[in-house]
Amino acid sequence: MKKKAFLAILAIGLMGLGACHNQGNKGNEENFDIAGKTWTDGLYFFNVTKADSIFNCEGGSVHEGGIMFALVPTEEGFVGAKGNNGLAKNDSNYYEGYVFTGEEGDKFLPKVFNDKKMLIQYDKNNKAIAVYVETSDINQTMKADLLRYLFSGEYTKEDGTKVVFSVDKPEVTGLNAEATTFEPVTMYDLPSGTFKLGNDAFTLERTDDGATLQPVKQSKEDEEVWDDAGQPIVLKRVQGSEDQTGNVSKDVLTTSQLSYFTKGERKKMIDALKAKGDKASEIETINLQLLEAMAANEAD
Repeated sequence: MKKKAFLAILAIGLMGLGACHNQGNKGNEENFDIAGKTWTDGLYFFNVTKADSIFNCEGGSVHEGGIMFALVPTEEGFVGAKGNNGLAKNDSNYYEGYVFTGEEGDKFLPKVFNDKKMLIQYDKNNKAIAVYVETSDINQTMKADLLRYLFSGEYTKEDGTKVVFSVDKPEVTGLNAEATTFEPVTMYDLPSGTFKLGNDAFTLERTDDGATLQPVKQSKEDEEVWDDAGQPIVLKRVQGSEDQTGNVSKDVLTTSQLSYFTKGERKKMIDALKAKGDKASEIETINLQLLEAMAANEAD
């Protein structure tokens, strides 16, 4: 995959659980402790430490750091505020950080869906704009999202051959008779849609009705760049097979997870969720607001 194509996908990522009408497990939310844990939107992460009456949040991505902000407790949850490196303001080495998504004063509300703890960030209009989940290993979280939301699915080639990517393992059948386990290629320290399969390599890109596999080879000039090396393979998603779009009624997704879908797929999600009107569950409402925020950012 060309470097500019990868950076375009990354830019989208920078910009996300339970049965219908599940409003979260309120009892668990009362004992929601964010300190000493790492939280992620699927791309960026921050570690939380308790400091006096606030919580310091510091982190970045696996490629670079730079995140520093604070969460101030409220009766509902927290509000985002400036963070700093703990030195006196008159110290020449003093510096501040800012809420990296949204604005100061945004609400961060603890929620629990299907026993999974989340921080939902709401803007001044009380619209969800980001979701953060606990992680013990950001690399594993990103890899799992990649497998689940980019690769997984049952497809057919134009000649009728079936190609199946596993939902939770780097395995694919129907592409290479000698190999089924593939290795996602890391670019700029991040997992990508390019993968090695035996002696072959491909870049997978989702389409509205399936995916396109582009054979590639690593550039001799830049190991982060993979050049096209053959005719693309068109894959059509098998109707009725595992389709992640249905999960917006069951799971609260992070913006990173949602960014793996095409604009066309996300538009269908928005239309389906809007059609539910007042009958939409809390999960569906959060996902709809996240999708609308992503669409607004892409339109700017």
